[in-house]
Amino acid sequence: MSIAFCPGRKKAYRIPVRLLAILAAATLPGAALAGSIQIDPVKIEINADRKTGSVRIRNTDAKPVTMRGFARSWSQVNGEDVHEDAADVIVSPPVFTIPAGGSQLVRVGLRSAMRPGSYRLILEEMPEASPNGGVQVALRLDMPLYAMEKPGAADDLVWTAWQQADKNWVVEATNKGDGYVRVEPEEASSASGMMFDASRALGTVLPGGSKKWLVGSATIIDRARFEQIVRARDGNDRVQLASTH
Repeated sequence: MSIAFCPGRKKAYRIPVRLLAILAAATLPGAALAGSIQIDPVKIEINADRKTGSVRIRNTDAKPVTMRGFARSWSQVNGEDVHEDAADVIVSPPVFTIPAGGSQLVRVGLRSAMRPGSYRLILEEMPEASPNGGVQVALRLDMPLYAMEKPGAADDLVWTAWQQADKNWVVEATNKGDGYVRVEPEEASSASGMMFDASRALGTVLPGGSKKWLVGSATIIDRARFEQIVRARDGNDRVQLASTH
């Protein structure tokens, strides 16, 4: 199974892919895996000038694949992503079958008047029953959908850090701007003074929202910056640096 991105883009955002029962499928005999899917673009934006967005899905497998599409609202509370049903988003067609080597254009729009909002567009495979009793693995693609929202700047993020009772460190970024900000590990390391794994997907901080990450035992790469964001959290000049390197 593979997820491919169309070439020629300055930056390809990572799509979170959830493979249902992947461990069971890898160990049970006769297990069937989902085929190869290409998707473009990997982020959808709709606004007053372009009231609908679209995404093209290509099936490069030798078998047809049936999928369904739906949207969920996306907000952030206490540093965590919150997703709920979003009846105001139209996904057309909601269910479709892509023949082997074929493609499908899926359009999205809002039922009501345009207003700022963040959503997740979910495209997931509807697997057929496995005739030999094996486990059928479903492919699930989860991509951002922004309505009347624009990209923000890294400078809009306010960073803080604190140590939990278990001595693990938590880093949080709060978005004070009016645009969404995608956080890359290199940017998070520079802004926090703490080392982030370069392969770790950190996600996006929504306007007015915040996102936090459990760092664990802190590896300090810029002590002055690190102490600054800890003070910002505590509101005083005392900095507890236990469990740092």
